[in-house]
Amino acid sequence: MQRLYLRDDLEAAVRSGELRAPGDDDVFSALSAVEGEIYRRSARRCTSRVVIAGKAYFAKVHAGVGWREIAKNVLAGKRPVLGARQDFEASRRLSAWGVAVPGVAAFGERGANPARRRSFAMHDALDGFRSLEDVGHGRLATPPSIAQKRALLTEAGRLTAAMHAAAVCHRDYYACHLMANVAKLDKGEAELAVIDLHRAEVHRRLPRRARVRDLGALLYSSSAMPLTERDRLRFVAAYAGTPAGIELRRHGAFWRAVLRRAERLRARGIAGGVATGAQALAGAGIASVGCLADLDRDPPLPFRFDVTLGKGGVRAICTAVLRAQPGRRLVLRAVVEGREVILKAFFGPRADRDWMRERRGVKALSESGVATPELLGIGHGGGARIVAFEVLDDAREPAVDDVRKLLATLARMHNCGIRQRDLHPGNFLVSGTRLAAIDGGGVAVSKTVGGARRLADVVGLLAHYPSDKLGSLAPLTAAYEHAAGVALPKRPPGRLQARVAGARRHRLAKFAAKTHRECTAFSVREEPFRRVIVERGDDDPRLMDIVADPDRAVSSGRPLKRGNTAAAVRCGDFVVKRYNVKDGWHRLRLLTRTTRALNAWRAGHGLRFAGSATPRPRALIEIRRPRVGEAVAFLVIDHVEGKRLDLVDDAGAVSELNGALARMFRSWRELRLAHGDTKASNFVVKGGDIYVLDLDAAVFHRSGWRFARAHRRDRMRFLANWPDAPASFRDAVGGEPGIGERN
Repeated sequence: MQRLYLRDDLEAAVRSGELRAPGDDDVFSALSAVEGEIYRRSARRCTSRVVIAGKAYFAKVHAGVGWREIAKNVLAGKRPVLGARQDFEASRRLSAWGVAVPGVAAFGERGANPARRRSFAMHDALDGFRSLEDVGHGRLATPPSIAQKRALLTEAGRLTAAMHAAAVCHRDYYACHLMANVAKLDKGEAELAVIDLHRAEVHRRLPRRARVRDLGALLYSSSAMPLTERDRLRFVAAYAGTPAGIELRRHGAFWRAVLRRAERLRARGIAGGVATGAQALAGAGIASVGCLADLDRDPPLPFRFDVTLGKGGVRAICTAVLRAQPGRRLVLRAVVEGREVILKAFFGPRADRDWMRERRGVKALSESGVATPELLGIGHGGGARIVAFEVLDDAREPAVDDVRKLLATLARMHNCGIRQRDLHPGNFLVSGTRLAAIDGGGVAVSKTVGGARRLADVVGLLAHYPSDKLGSLAPLTAAYEHAAGVALPKRPPGRLQARVAGARRHRLAKFAAKTHRECTAFSVREEPFRRVIVERGDDDPRLMDIVADPDRAVSSGRPLKRGNTAAAVRCGDFVVKRYNVKDGWHRLRLLTRTTRALNAWRAGHGLRFAGSATPRPRALIEIRRPRVGEAVAFLVIDHVEGKRLDLVDDAGAVSELNGALARMFRSWRELRLAHGDTKASNFVVKGGDIYVLDLDAAVFHRSGWRFARAHRRDRMRFLANWPDAPASFRDAVGGEPGIGERN
């Protein structure tokens, strides 16, 4: 069984050989296989924009829906959509009744089996039209004027009434399926057309429930637009053809049913996470979201979803992802009803527990008098539990200058029996002169906080700042004691300093373990024969070119070092280091140990994390199963334009470097870093700082005595570069008492 309809323009294209189809069968195959720009594709349907003989059309090609889909619809009491026939028939009916729809240029249907029936429909492209959803909601920067809005509402009411008068039920009558002529809209006129009729039903007489269905869907999809009650009454008057007051008095039950239908759609959208009632409702530049749990760490922005915040359903437009924990939590910056808010979304098996912890923690902070962002609402949406907070203006993390204020806030929390189980400066925000505590999910409440707990929290907080910037710890602990009104357990100054240093090393070890796995800070891409690690969000196109073909970058770059084990070249602002497999024995050893490139990657990020000067590592590429002579890894780092330390010959400059040398070696001792290759060429002077290069052999030691032995070798090798160095230079490099003690 086959049915084929061609409008004159497409029939002329067939006769002229544009489609190269001499017979009906070939015409069907050719039209259903025309390729173009794909707008939407699913397992059973494809929508694309095609150009034939210089004219643009929208083509919808349907494959067989299968018996399972038919049975599902029949059991649910729905009429199954078997193909493009409903689109064709509804378009012809509406066009005959004078309702604006895209003209049908072609329709084809083939197959007697309803489960395997193939069909297509081709409509004129509505160039110069934009959906009502984009006009009323998506164009956030340039919303329609009052005159435009009123004209659109009136025209939408008239068009909907005409469609229902033609006894056609759209069944997907959302705002995105009403298209407005942009050119006329700019002149203050309104011209609308209906699209996407593939689910439409044509009746002899349209039942009441079909009208309720269409109007409820339209009301729901427009609920987030800036419409007032007067605007909605204007639509009612245009639809009914009588004043809105008279219409509501005569048919109040009908419009209450429409309102209930819209509320049910909103509740369904919030529970299922659907943005506007259907996955297809993605406006230009704003993607829809199914469930928040399905988003990866870097979703396309902006996206939107419906949410309840204790006052009915509202639309949230997410503009930034501040933090992502896959399978558990998202922290979003969003716009809700024209106001910027921070949304915390909890999902997964522990969502209810985390959500309740957040609520209890925020309540405890508020009742204690500690400044915290205002709680704006609690609800759910996008398949997740939601908590909404105010956005603090120009908020930032506390810097070194804010440490005293930070410790005073911590003292007030302790006095109220509040501890932060995940204590770090990121859980506090500075906004103007205000310092606020955030993250109620990590708050633990007890009757009292003992002295040992207080000291542990103070030490843990101070460990987040470099020791050379904090200076002496005594004034800082005194500031805490003054705010708390109690004294901390007494410790000798040296012992307190050692405890803070131990906390820094613990933080550094946790961070170094994250540098080569998928996390918030780093992105790991596993490919068939290699692994690529970059900092998340680092999408420099020049870096991506090097990552795509590192061998080509090495061959075209300016050589800096050539060796049997490793070679380094400069490529613009980057240095690319290639690590080679020397021989078969070396290849076997690589099976049981980490590569030198990975070692340098971890050490580089670790030093930068601790505040030390070293070039920023940009990408690590590890090759799987390399052969002898091939590369086992590539390391890409920033190039540092400076002067080698051994080439600094000015006496004044050398004396000025003593302070930088002292800070560098003091930092190494605190972090227990052994460089392993302290020749002079591995140090570059830039802006008064000494940048450490070539970290292939660098090790962060856990054992104090092992570090003392390795550090002694580093010092001796470093001083061997300057046999006649002055005493001040040697004193800056020389060891400090207690290097090898166990802290």
